[in-house]
Amino acid sequence: MKPPIQGLYTICDNSFSPEYSHLELARLFLRGGAKIVQLRMKNEKNLDRVRKMAEEILREKEKQEFIFILNDYVELASILPVDGVHVGQDDMPIQEVRKILGHKKIIGYSSHSLEEAKKAEQEGADYVAFGAIFPTKTKGPGHPVQGVEKLKELVQTVHVPVVAIGGITKNNIQQVLKTGVSAVAMITALTQAPDVVEATKFFVEKFKK
Repeated sequence: MKPPIQGLYTICDNSFSPEYSHLELARLFLRGGAKIVQLRMKNEKNLDRVRKMAEEILREKEKQEFIFILNDYVELASILPVDGVHVGQDDMPIQEVRKILGHKKIIGYSSHSLEEAKKAEQEGADYVAFGAIFPTKTKGPGHPVQGVEKLKELVQTVHVPVVAIGGITKNNIQQVLKTGVSAVAMITALTQAPDVVEATKFFVEKFKK
């Protein structure tokens, strides 16, 4: 059985925090109690670098249990013991990803509208990420902002876990959790925090209440 996608969904992306390596971020998130880690090396053309980093993070599984998702790089995900892969509209279609990965691995999909999210569920995504919920510099100024009402509508419409992403902080997470989302994904709220471990702990605790 595939592990459930719920709780804090941490993303190792050092675009806005180059002082950390992807591995350092993964270790800090795990120390903070994270149970889901995604490796996001969006513009990396060197596959060997991505593979090496994924293998380094996979070694952390010898110390503790967590779900490890690779962003893009479907072929790599098929040969490494990762738990799943995350794709979006500019990547390989979900049905093709499923053919390559089989049914034991998780497929997540980034959606930017209610229609896109529903379509992803129909095509076999195991969870849908939806955003940006609030404005976020990770996606840039032109990225559509969905807001919590649309998020709530999506949660009530689809049957797969919904992961809220985009601009979520300590100040607005309660609004997001009230929608009934399964998980909340974060990059800058964690990677740019003065203490990454403490910030991770803070958000992990929010799902225990």
